[in-house]
Amino acid sequence: MSSGYLYDCRVEAKGKARVGIRDVARAAGVSPTTVSHSLSGKGRLPESTRERIARVAEELGYRPNASARNLVAGKTGLLGIAISESPESPFGLSDFDYFMQLLTAATTTAVEKGMALVVAGMGQGEEFFGGVDVDGLIVVDPVVGDQLVAANLRRGVPVVTTGRVPGETRPDDETYWVDNDHRRGTMSILDHLHERGGRKVALITTLPITSYTADDIEGYETWCEAHSQEPMLTVVEGPIDEGAGFAAAAELLDGPDPPDAIYATLDRLALGTLAAARSRGIGVPTDLIVAGCTDSKAGEWADPPLTALALNPEEIGRQVVEMLIALVQGDDPVERHQLVPTAILPRESTARVVSGQTPRMEDPHDEDS
Repeated sequence: MSSGYLYDCRVEAKGKARVGIRDVARAAGVSPTTVSHSLSGKGRLPESTRERIARVAEELGYRPNASARNLVAGKTGLLGIAISESPESPFGLSDFDYFMQLLTAATTTAVEKGMALVVAGMGQGEEFFGGVDVDGLIVVDPVVGDQLVAANLRRGVPVVTTGRVPGETRPDDETYWVDNDHRRGTMSILDHLHERGGRKVALITTLPITSYTADDIEGYETWCEAHSQEPMLTVVEGPIDEGAGFAAAAELLDGPDPPDAIYATLDRLALGTLAAARSRGIGVPTDLIVAGCTDSKAGEWADPPLTALALNPEEIGRQVVEMLIALVQGDDPVERHQLVPTAILPRESTARVVSGQTPRMEDPHDEDS
C-alpha cells in the first residue's frame, strides 16, 4: 500500500464525523472483520498485521465506538453515582468542594475509560436508579439505613462505595470501597494542634451516621485518652453549614472551661467556628487555633486562612471509578479496599508559636495515611 493511498484516505475521512472500522480496513488493505479482531485482540493474526493495523488506525485518528462496543457486550456504558443523605443532616450537592472535586475526577476517569457517569440528585438515589439502567453504581458516604446499596445488589448491579457501609454484615471479600484512614487522619491533625499549644482541644462534628464520622469520633476519643484530656465533643444536628458551626463553637467558647483549640470535621463548620471566635473578640491563632477537615477555596481564602486535613477527593474519585469498571467488566479488582492518603495543609489559623519552641511546619505534600 502506498503512502499516497493512506494520505488520500485521511483526507477523505477528514470531513466525516468519525473515522470508522471500514476506513481503517480500506487504508490497511484488509477486511473490516480483520480490523475488528486486530484492535480487540481477538482472532489469530500475525503480529506484523496487528502492528500495521494499529499504526494505520492511529494515523487516521480512529477511536473505538464505545456505544457499539457496549451494545455488543450487553452493557449500557453508564455508571451511576449518588451521594447518600440523611434527613437528620441535610445538605446540597454543591455545599462542599469535596463532593464537586470527587465528582469531577470520577466523571473524567469514566469518560477516559469509554463510560459515562449519571449523577442522581440529592435524596433521589434509590428511586432514580430503580428507573435508570446502569452497569454499576457508586454510593458516596453511605449513611445508616440507606437502602441504595442493598437494593442495587439485589438487582445484580455491582456497587462500590466511598467510605464503608455502616453496620455492614457482608463478608469483606464481598465489599468494595475506597476511603481515607479517618481515624489516623484525625489523630494526625490533633497532634498538629497539640504541637501548636492546644491543650484543651474540642471536636465539632456531625451525627455518627457515616463511617467517616464514626472514625473521626473514635480517633478523637482515643487521642484524648492518650493525652489525659477530657473529651470536649459537640455534635451538630440539622443543616450542615457555617451557621451550625457558629452555634456549636459559640456553645464551647461561652462555656465555663472553653477550649484553646477546635477541630471541625467539615470545612463549613470550621468557617463558622472562625466567625464565632471573631464575634467574641477571640484572636485566631493567638488565643484559639482552628483546623477543619476537607480543603476548600473558602477555607484557603478565610480570615485567617484555615488549616485543613486534605482528603484528596480527586484520587478517591479516580480509584472508585476504576474499581467499579473492573467489576462491570467481570474482573476482580486487585484490592477490594483502597485507602487514599490524607495530608495536613498548615495555614495561619494554627500558626501559633509556642513559647520556647519552633513549631514544625508540615510539608503540604507529606502523606498521613
